[in-house]
Amino acid sequence: MKDMLDIIKKNIGLEEDEEKEEQETIIVPEHSFYEIILMKAKNLDEFDFALNKIVEEKNPIIMDMSLLERESLEDFKIAGEKLKAFRINTGGEAILLSKNGNIIIITPPEIKLIRK
Repeated sequence: MKDMLDIIKKNIGLEEDEEKEEQETIIVPEHSFYEIILMKAKNLDEFDFALNKIVEEKNPIIMDMSLLERESLEDFKIAGEKLKAFRINTGGEAILLSKNGNIIIITPPEIKLIRK
């Protein structure tokens, strides 16, 4: 009779196999962790390098642009145009973090900035 009950329990799923109890549960996060990179752009090459890093590694960058502005106003304007093109072409975002200085955060399209 006990064998009959065991068979019925097993057939309707009330009794788990011992193999299932030994299985390990693995939880995989939906997104990996992001690193936020802090840097100062001293010239256009460093600025271009930063934009490429954002696209390739999908990490946001907080960038101080004041050195670039002080060194060359023309390069600073070109950087602004490149940033605008970056936002249009990739869907990334950029906002000014400081009114006193030129500190901006630039993010890949996977990270949305919420302005409050």
